Amino acid sequence: MKRKYLLFLSCLMTLSAHQAHGINDVPNANERPKETRTPQPPGDQLSPAAEAQATKSRLGRGKLAQRLQIFSVPVTAEIDPGEGEDNPSSFWDGKPLRPVVFAPQIDGGAKVGWTDTEGTVHITPLDRHMRRCGTDMLLEGVVLRDLVAHTDGSAILTLQEGGMHLTRIRNQETIFQKRLISNSSRDIHWGSLAWNGHTYGAYFALHGGGHEGDGLRFVSPDGEILEGGWNWGVSHSIDMRLVPSGDAFFPVALSDAYPGTGIYFNHTAKRISYTWGDFSGGTGGRLGGLVAAGDRMFLAFASKEGGRKHWSVALADFAKEHPHTQRVHKYLEDADSDQVNVKMARYGKDQLLVSWVEAAPGDRKFCLYNFQGERVGPAEVLSVTASPRGDFQTLPDGSVAWADCGEAGSQTLKIMRITPSHLQLAAFQQ
Repeated sequence: MKRKYLLFLSCLMTLSAHQAHGINDVPNANERPKETRTPQPPGDQLSPAAEAQATKSRLGRGKLAQRLQIFSVPVTAEIDPGEGEDNPSSFWDGKPLRPVVFAPQIDGGAKVGWTDTEGTVHITPLDRHMRRCGTDMLLEGVVLRDLVAHTDGSAILTLQEGGMHLTRIRNQETIFQKRLISNSSRDIHWGSLAWNGHTYGAYFALHGGGHEGDGLRFVSPDGEILEGGWNWGVSHSIDMRLVPSGDAFFPVALSDAYPGTGIYFNHTAKRISYTWGDFSGGTGGRLGGLVAAGDRMFLAFASKEGGRKHWSVALADFAKEHPHTQRVHKYLEDADSDQVNVKMARYGKDQLLVSWVEAAPGDRKFCLYNFQGERVGPAEVLSVTASPRGDFQTLPDGSVAWADCGEAGSQTLKIMRITPSHLQLAAFQQ
C-alpha cells in the first residue's frame, strides 16, 4: 500500500499553502479554534468573591484533585479509539483498539499519537503548556503501536505490510524507515518503543509458523539494527512494556505459555508474578505501568490469583541487577468489583502514582506509593478517563500526564496532568 507521510511543522514555523491542504491538516492559526484549558477562568479574571469560593472549593478536594489540570486540544478529524477490553484477558479481544499515546519531550512539551476514523495516524505536537504548537504529522497505511517524542520530530513504531516498522522523522525529513522483523505481525499484536538518549529499543509481538512470540530490537539513531535482543521470546506475548534506565532497557511481558504463565522480565530472567494461562491467549493478568526508580523497577498490574473473585490491582518490584531480588508483591485494595485499566508513573522525585478503574461504579481511583511499596495518603476518585492503550507518563518537572479522546467520533484530545506539590508552591509564590 502506498504510504504518504505529511510532516508536521515546528512550533515556530508558518504553514505553507500546500501543507495547509494536507489530509486532515489543521487550519491556519487564524482559523483554528483556540485551545482551551480547564479549570477556567484564571484567577485574575474572577471577582474577589468568586476567587474565594473557588479557593474554598479546591481546598475541599483531595490533594491530587487540587493538582489536576485538564487541557482540551481540538483536532479536525474524528478520533477512532477502537473497541475492546483494556489489556484484555483474552489475546484476541483487544484487536480493534486504537491507542492514544502521550509521549513527553525533554523540553516539557509532548506529542500525542492517535488514529482517525479514516485510518490515518496523527502525531499532534504540544508545547509545555499543553497547547497545540504545529500541524499534525500524518501517516497512511499504518497501524500505530507506540511513539517516542523528540523536540525535532518523532520516532514511531507502526504495524504495516505484515511487519513492525520503526520510522524516524526529524523536522520535515524522514531519516529512516526500518523493518524490524522478517516474521509476520498482525493487527492483534502490540508493541512498546523506548529511547535512552542514544539507542531505540522496540519490543513487540510477532507471528510465525503458526505460533506467537515476541521480538526485541535495538536500533541506532541512523536506523541500523544493533546487537542484542532476541528473535523469539515470550509466547504468547499478550502485552509488553519496555522502559530505559541509564544505558539499559527493561522489557516485561505477560505470557500464557512460554517460558511459563505469568509476568516475565527479560524473557527468562525473572518471573515477577505468577498468573494463570491457558496456552491459547487466555491469562489471569493484565499489565499496567513499568517504572524505573533508583536501583529497582516497579510494575503495576491486575490479577485474579490467590482465589480472588475479582481482578485486583497489584504492585511488584525487582532489582535491576542480577539476581533481580524482589521486595514488593502486594495487592493494593480489597476489590468489591473488577479493578481494570491499571496505570502507573513516577510522580515527583520519590513517589509512584497508581491508578485504576473500579468496574462498579466505574470510577477512576488514584493513590500515591513510595519506593518501599507503602501507601502515601488516601485513594482519591478523579473525574477523568484514560485510553486503554495509553500509559501514564512522567514529564521533566515530575508531573504525571496522559491523553484520551472520550467517545468515538470526538474531535477533541483531552490531556490530563497532575502536578507535584513543589510546582503548586512555586506557582503560589510567583
